[in-house]
Amino acid sequence: MNKRIIAPSILSMALTIMVLLPVVVAAPAQAQNPPVSVARNIPFNRTLLTACSEKRIRLNGEFQVQYKVTREAGGQAVIEGDINADKIAGSGLTSRGKYKAVGTGRLESSGPSPTSFTYVFNFALNKSGTTNSLMGHVKFRITVNANGSVATKIVGANVDCTS
Repeated sequence: MNKRIIAPSILSMALTIMVLLPVVVAAPAQAQNPPVSVARNIPFNRTLLTACSEKRIRLNGEFQVQYKVTREAGGQAVIEGDINADKIAGSGLTSRGKYKAVGTGRLESSGPSPTSFTYVFNFALNKSGTTNSLMGHVKFRITVNANGSVATKIVGANVDCTS
């Protein structure tokens, strides 16, 4: 082979490697942190006034909440959550009727870590032995700290008539 052809080829390859090496080494920069999963039971015991024929209703039990928080390399926190009202029961203080909460909710949010936001969860309150129901609304304040830990607080609740 001709030495004049081999020398520029080796020089060309060496320059290419020197240029690309920092890019290849830096490419896997910061990886995403493993997700943090947590399950919580949020106690709920309140008497709520309504504009319905059931003037007051007492609700007792727990909301079941499951979260998965992923902290991305750029500092964003991605939170996914499932909320379930099945462990909430109620008593009508006007009719003495029994109510059972039914409903699930799904939330997804992202933002800088730490982050805090409000989520309104809606669920049905079905009266036993009838087709009557009410609609419950609970406002949660959800806070995700820099480590991915989640705190949930109920900041409001109300009940609406369905008809």
